[in-house]
Amino acid sequence: MSISGKQTINIGLPNESTGSDPIRTAFIKTQTNFDNLFANASPYNTFNAGAGIGVSNTSTAVTITNTGVTSIVAGTGVTISGANGAVTISANAGGGNGGGTVTRVGLVPADVTRLTVTGGPNIVSSGTFTVDLAASGATAGTYTNPNVTIDTYGRVTSIANGTIAGTVTSVGLVSPSGSGIQISGGPITSNGNITVTNTGVVRVTAGEGIAVSSGNGSVTISATSTGGTVTSVGITSSQLTVSGSPIVGSGVITVNLPSSVTFANTVTSANSAISGRLLLSGSEDIASGAAANLLLDTSYFTTTTAETATLAAGTAGQVKKFAMFGDGGDMVITVTNAGWKTSGTGTMTFDTIGDACTLQYINNKWFCIGNNGVTFA
Repeated sequence: MSISGKQTINIGLPNESTGSDPIRTAFIKTQTNFDNLFANASPYNTFNAGAGIGVSNTSTAVTITNTGVTSIVAGTGVTISGANGAVTISANAGGGNGGGTVTRVGLVPADVTRLTVTGGPNIVSSGTFTVDLAASGATAGTYTNPNVTIDTYGRVTSIANGTIAGTVTSVGLVSPSGSGIQISGGPITSNGNITVTNTGVVRVTAGEGIAVSSGNGSVTISATSTGGTVTSVGITSSQLTVSGSPIVGSGVITVNLPSSVTFANTVTSANSAISGRLLLSGSEDIASGAAANLLLDTSYFTTTTAETATLAAGTAGQVKKFAMFGDGGDMVITVTNAGWKTSGTGTMTFDTIGDACTLQYINNKWFCIGNNGVTFA
């Protein structure tokens, strides 16, 4: 190996000091050279060959030789990244040369009574397995009324001719009365023909105002007029007098008011002309602490002590009446949207038998339109 730091001793002409190192300097350089020599000398004096390695040496050199793999060549179905150095070896895909490690393939039936396999038991390079159904025990052929046994795998395991088990001795047809069907030729006990005849509608022909989809078969019959399909118009009423109803062709239906009419619910009219008497029925005996019923015309009361009641907001134009029948104490009714107040609620106080008033709901407020003895506050 190369050793650096060599010291050169200058040597001049013999017996002359010119060009020569002094003796001390020469020995210092000599000592330095020895120090460098020993410092850089190899500590190894024996080389042992490992697996795939050969070692030989002389007095001047050591030779190490690779006795193992020196080069890799790709064979069939294999790809390599290089011939030497760090080499990656891969199996080529496709053609049965995939990346698996299977070395042989075998095929064995789960049950030799159901499947047979030939060509095995193991294929290590190439070959063919033949798989077939095992004989089930049934004989191939044509059977009459067969008795058949089938296993859980759907195979016919036995089959034999059978006998007809039916007991029918006669065949006939019956047509209900009025069905338009006539039957002849039955019943048949051995052989023969039964004749069925349509004695009802055999063909449909379109008349005036009618369209048919066909003359027979499944026929759709439609009216060709655009006036609808109403065949009768009538009017009924529990309060009105109706005559001339129903009309099935042409005519006039007359509707009149009876001499006396009673309406159970709300009647709304813009302008009504009334001839005779208009009777407004419907009243209640309002209890203490209760709310006046807005569906009734009149609320009356008999007090046994001081009592109160309430009146909620009404409907535009609604009229409501109140009356004291008996006086055992004052009745004070709190009114929502009182017309005699700037806003909010007001009160009506009844303190004497015969006190009564009439209110009407106008422009979202209750206004008094008639009063006898009631105090408004």
